[in-house]
Amino acid sequence: MTKKKSFASALRDLLFRGKDKGLPEDHFVKLIEINTALNSELNLKRLLSLILDSVVSLMGAERGFLILRKNDQYQVEVARNIDREEIRKAGAKVSWGVVQKVMEEGLVLLTDSAMDDKSLAAFTSVADMKLRSILCTPLKIKDAVIGCVYIDNRFQKGTFSEDDRVFLDLFSDQAAIALENARLYEENEEKRIELEKLNATLEERVAYQADEIEVIKKVLETQRETHKLKYDYSNIVGRSAAIAEVFRLLDIVTDTNYPVLIHGESGTGKELVARAVHYNGPLRDRNFVSENCAAISESLLESEFFGYEKGAFTGADKRKIGLFEAAHEGTLFLDEIGDMGLSMQKKMLRVLQEGEFRRVGGHDPIKVSVRIISATNADIPELIREGRFREDLYYRLKVMAIRVPPLRERREDIPLLVDTFLTKLSSENGEEKKEIQLDAMRRLMAHNWPGNVRELENEVRRMHAVSGNTIGVEHVGGLSSSTVPRAGPGDDVYEGKTLEDIEKEAIRAALKRAGGNKARAAKELCIPRRTLYNRLKKYDIGLSEEN
Repeated sequence: MTKKKSFASALRDLLFRGKDKGLPEDHFVKLIEINTALNSELNLKRLLSLILDSVVSLMGAERGFLILRKNDQYQVEVARNIDREEIRKAGAKVSWGVVQKVMEEGLVLLTDSAMDDKSLAAFTSVADMKLRSILCTPLKIKDAVIGCVYIDNRFQKGTFSEDDRVFLDLFSDQAAIALENARLYEENEEKRIELEKLNATLEERVAYQADEIEVIKKVLETQRETHKLKYDYSNIVGRSAAIAEVFRLLDIVTDTNYPVLIHGESGTGKELVARAVHYNGPLRDRNFVSENCAAISESLLESEFFGYEKGAFTGADKRKIGLFEAAHEGTLFLDEIGDMGLSMQKKMLRVLQEGEFRRVGGHDPIKVSVRIISATNADIPELIREGRFREDLYYRLKVMAIRVPPLRERREDIPLLVDTFLTKLSSENGEEKKEIQLDAMRRLMAHNWPGNVRELENEVRRMHAVSGNTIGVEHVGGLSSSTVPRAGPGDDVYEGKTLEDIEKEAIRAALKRAGGNKARAAKELCIPRRTLYNRLKKYDIGLSEEN
């Protein structure tokens, strides 16, 4: 990130560099005047026009183009002639060979007559457009070239002097800093507005859902009837669009006997989805056998899956039936399939292809008919690229695919889930169900829940254990949030304060807990470090970084 220089600092920099490079006094005065204007303009669109109009006017150029790099491509942002008129179809009126040369080398290019310049002879655009005087300077942020200022005169040779080159070189440094500051300012403003809208929407949504949970349940049933779902998914709690899409896919795959691959983060409820497929499907009266591939060492997987004969190895004092035999004519659910080693993957593929296997230590093939439902939180295509997962096995397992969304993508389901967990706890403990206050629900809704539904259930159990008849914000653990500032006990101190006041207090508190370390504070607040730096500057918070 480029730090915005104070005017005094920029003035000193220009003074020393200008004198060192022999900049004429009138150019130096103009440069200071322009630098003052650049430092006061934070609107990116107006700043781009200000930069180019200033250069074209002062250099006496016929035309000017301000070009920025975006996603490894060059784009003309502003194009003007000497009368400050927009140049139409600007992309076809600039020498992209010159632009690329300046952007790649990071050096100023000055030529008295481009058509006669041997270093530019390879650029057909120079000859095609009969270009003469060209002055092009890179815009740099530290060592990165973010764009360039390109001015020319198609009709006159020697339009630009060495003084002009020095002037534009100095000017471009200040222009690049001003552009970066304006970009960061607009980025922060967009995020601030987005944050305010998100908080307002979230507060409205929480207020409605916390007071109307029973109504929501009825809406859920109505929605299920509207979607004409064939099966009952009451064990999967949710009313969001994301979870409704899961129900829709379940209706499609349940009636088939094809393998299903369920993908989702840990704690999202992948096994619940697998059980819904089995117990609603044609194999509902058969066995549902579940195994976590990550929980068994590679050396034991084969005997677990295929069983073994008596005497197959030391300790094998009797025959053991494996998971495939136990799941015969039923469903075998393999959780965390991405953790299975390559050797076992090969044997698994053979069983799926041939429908038979041999027990460890056995010789006779055993025929088996099993529906495979597998689940993973890993990026299997990436594992394939790394050579850690067989592509042929992946496509065998992924005949049908279901993605279970993380809880942060279906925050509107959190009140329903909390209510479900509280009802369950009251039944387990034989006591009246506890109520949860709005501010506590707001805190739960704001948390990102990296552990998903499992983490939420554990948090509800903890809150239930430490609270009385009502669960308040003081009972919520230290949850971080990407939508509202981190808070803690005594959250009522925020009552009546603006979002900026709350944000400042949250930043100061996070820095204090992190011992002044900005990197740790940014991580705790769930914001990029650059965003934290911008907030520190905006609110004039002056704690020093201790890395």
